Amino acid sequence: MNLADKVQALYAEYGALKGVTIEIYKQLIAVSVKNKAASATIFLQGAQLAEYKQAGERPLLWLSDQCDYQVGKPLRGGIPICWPWFGDLAKNPDQVKDQISLDVVPAHGLVRDQEWCLADVKLIDSETTLIKLELDVQPSDLWPFPALLKLEVTVGRSLSMNFEVINTGDKAFSFTSALHSYFNIAGIERVEVLGLEGVEYIDTLKDWRLSCSNNPLRVSSEVDRIYKNLSGVVLINDPGFVRQIEVTSHNAPDLVVWNPWAEKAKRLSNFADQAFHKMLCLENAHLLDNLQTLAPDQSFSMGLNCRVSIT
Repeated sequence: MNLADKVQALYAEYGALKGVTIEIYKQLIAVSVKNKAASATIFLQGAQLAEYKQAGERPLLWLSDQCDYQVGKPLRGGIPICWPWFGDLAKNPDQVKDQISLDVVPAHGLVRDQEWCLADVKLIDSETTLIKLELDVQPSDLWPFPALLKLEVTVGRSLSMNFEVINTGDKAFSFTSALHSYFNIAGIERVEVLGLEGVEYIDTLKDWRLSCSNNPLRVSSEVDRIYKNLSGVVLINDPGFVRQIEVTSHNAPDLVVWNPWAEKAKRLSNFADQAFHKMLCLENAHLLDNLQTLAPDQSFSMGLNCRVSIT
């Protein structure tokens, strides 16, 4: 089915729903929803949420203005889904690595450039819209196990996402995954992250050493940390936008905090040299020792909830 036919089919099924539009960004299809409380845009490629904005407020998420919206090329920003491995496969647990026979594999897994199926859009009430997407993963040279992936996005006074993995095959498999959220901020130098005080983290920029701090996190250089076994709410305090972003995770005990800073920003694709000033990634995840193993017919779900409050 070509692009025009896909859009026509989606319009036939969902185009009559209030606040729902089907859009084309160059080569990619996106579904946008708008209700009394908020609006959002999600791309079928990668099931990637690109925008969420409460009514009358600034966007919650950062999305690069250099995205090229091409088939097979993941977008930079929003909330990409990383599965069945996170980051560099070589830095994942042996249980995950040993399942992969190829020498060269993409970072962050195999679903960011796959086209998902729009399974449903429901208008729950005047302030809440539910979007459901699914991906039927078939065995391949890259990943030898069948699986069904489901994503539910609830757009309302807060943003909720739930990511589910179902083992549809006859063999067990292991994986790591993350919801790789890029948050929109006024300026990285003034932002502080609360809720990580006293939590142990792995500093991947310092030989993966284990560290801990009792102070709120302030970013003044490249940061790439994995906070382990986190519980509770994490807050981004952003005085430039006069707001706090509250991030709560579900069944995702690890949190990656990432900002590339100036030098690495110059080497990133679809990323302006100075864009690091305007974004901060807090990535709800289960990594390393918190990998998941699913037997046939078993499922696993993880999620997040984001809420913005004015300070």
